[in-house]
Amino acid sequence: MNSRRKFAAGILAIVTICGSSFANEAEHIVLKVSAPNVDCLEVPVQAVIELPERLASVPFEEISVWLMQEGNMYANVSIPGQIVMNDKKQAELWWVLPWAKANSTSTWTAALADRREPAAGRSPVKVFSWRDEKGNYLDLLFNGRKVTRYIYAYDNSSKERILETYKTFHHVFDAEGKKLLTNGPDGLRPYLSNQILYPHHRGIFIGWNRLEFGGQRYDFWHMGEQGRVQKHQKFLELTAGPVLARSNSLVHWNDKNGETIIAEQRETTVFRQSDPTILLLDFHTKLKAVRGDVFLDGDPEHAGFQYRAHDDVAKGDKEVKATYLFHKDGIDPKKNYDLPWTAMSYGLNDRDYSVQYINHPDNPKPAIYSAYRDYGRFGAFFKEEILAGKTLALRYRIWVGPGEMPKQQDLADRYSAFVDGPKVEVLRR
Repeated sequence: MNSRRKFAAGILAIVTICGSSFANEAEHIVLKVSAPNVDCLEVPVQAVIELPERLASVPFEEISVWLMQEGNMYANVSIPGQIVMNDKKQAELWWVLPWAKANSTSTWTAALADRREPAAGRSPVKVFSWRDEKGNYLDLLFNGRKVTRYIYAYDNSSKERILETYKTFHHVFDAEGKKLLTNGPDGLRPYLSNQILYPHHRGIFIGWNRLEFGGQRYDFWHMGEQGRVQKHQKFLELTAGPVLARSNSLVHWNDKNGETIIAEQRETTVFRQSDPTILLLDFHTKLKAVRGDVFLDGDPEHAGFQYRAHDDVAKGDKEVKATYLFHKDGIDPKKNYDLPWTAMSYGLNDRDYSVQYINHPDNPKPAIYSAYRDYGRFGAFFKEEILAGKTLALRYRIWVGPGEMPKQQDLADRYSAFVDGPKVEVLRR
């Protein structure tokens, strides 16, 4: 763990020496952070706060936030924070906890100010931003570098365009923001010599191939030729700042007549991370049965929440084929269910990449992982009924980084930090 601590110390290079944000003009909130029973490295944390009266009417995106830890390695260094409004119309204060030893406590002071006021200062900080290619895709950028791309176009003008646009999904870019690490609609069948198009494995995506509704079975995995689509309706929220970027979109799972079977609210949150991490993404989705009972059915190969590596992994040499790691040795994902996480490593563009997929324990069980295909598609599948008018909420976390597969313990710690992470308590303001 000393190596992780050394890496944590290196994070100081990305934070900013405390400046005018901690001047007397700022409003201050003191918070206590209690770490879980594992070491935490760059873990997102948040607390619901009551905004000071002077800032209560200021738009959240115009509130400047900087945090300092009392004592330890982060004394006299400020770390950017961000105010986000939750679905209960409460103010949440978010920041990324650089380092916390297992079972430790620390005290932090947050300085809040109206960034529009000259006294608040404008300390330089890298931020997330959105760039919408209207009707086609939404790019997420960090300091101008592309991080993800949400593909939401739908075009039924031709058979070809239907096949290309029948599913919404997220792409992941490499560390330079130039090349894709994930697959799109141009994927091929890796096991067929005639290379027939195999377009339904797309980046980060979700679906079930044997969804039952109204006495009929629907394929929301392959979809296109059967007239089923996942059709983006609108964006419900777009938030971006120095700590996180959040997109919430409404997606209708429609039958061939255009009637909606499931109304999905798909929320993705990407968190600020230091190098070498490429992506830390939380995928929260709410599936609502809007016209009657729905049964999500299928099999591990064709259902659930999935990540698919770029198609060059499928077409490449053995050196780039995907390999998998589990929370302990001797795991067979075809026989061992409800695994807490799975990690995949693959080669692409003469580089190695690793992906950790975390399945939150609150998600339905049994969860069966498809984590053995060497072309790089993996994820967890389950069967579940959603009663008419009810909503099924699901939570996942995806981490992507360069290089060889991380150690099992590091991956286990990241899992623990997600499901039982640091707790934040507001002490005073």
